[in-house]
Amino acid sequence: MEYVSLADLELTSKHDGKIKVRLARKWRESNRHSGTPMNGVHLILIDEYHTRMHGWIKSSLLEIFDNQFVDGENYEICNFTVAPYTEKYKCFESDIQIVLTNLTVVTPDEENYSVIPDNIFHFTNLKHFVDATEEDDHLIDIVGIVDDIKPMKYVTNIRNGDQYFMEFVVTDLMHRVTVFFWNELASSFQNAFNQAADEPVIIVISCCRMICNNYNGVMTIKNMPATTFDMNVNCEQVDTLRNRFWEVHGIW
Repeated sequence: MEYVSLADLELTSKHDGKIKVRLARKWRESNRHSGTPMNGVHLILIDEYHTRMHGWIKSSLLEIFDNQFVDGENYEICNFTVAPYTEKYKCFESDIQIVLTNLTVVTPDEENYSVIPDNIFHFTNLKHFVDATEEDDHLIDIVGIVDDIKPMKYVTNIRNGDQYFMEFVVTDLMHRVTVFFWNELASSFQNAFNQAADEPVIIVISCCRMICNNYNGVMTIKNMPATTFDMNVNCEQVDTLRNRFWEVHGIW
């Protein structure tokens, strides 16, 4: 069975090819409104051709597949379907996704060396937020220097549930965008920032949502269940931004 690249996949009820991918990350989806404990598990899969695709494990198959997938590991996957990707807040611009079935076979890739990157980002320029007049219909990736961190704030939502958030700014030294991280991601951000060794602290935020303030029209960033972040990660865009910071501040 020949390997197929993610970019070559097309809509089909059954795919007989085989893909070799890395699991960039996974997260669980639950419906707190209906009380359903688990709807399924989302996957972000990437291949050696720097293509990424969303994957889905429905709840009835979690006992089979959930424990097979570990973030950062490589896999061969065959006998899957390629279905429309029509979520309200898609992780990125794509019309299709991989859906695992009871016939799917997942095999760990035992090779010590892999040309598959650890992750893939398609960054949105912060200038886009200044010019934007409406929200994107998909989640986005951004990179920027962390600035103007506000203290953690605690609030009670309309269902009398306690929540907390952190507000901070990301900047590319020309444009500034306000970010709100809620609950567990806010705590993770605070801990990671306190432990960050390099200055300036540069953050990569993946799969975040751009939203418009109803009062002043200003665009901000909010985290979603798919959102993750890395600080001072080894990335070309991070290196470029750090060099720009050093030039502006005369640090050489």
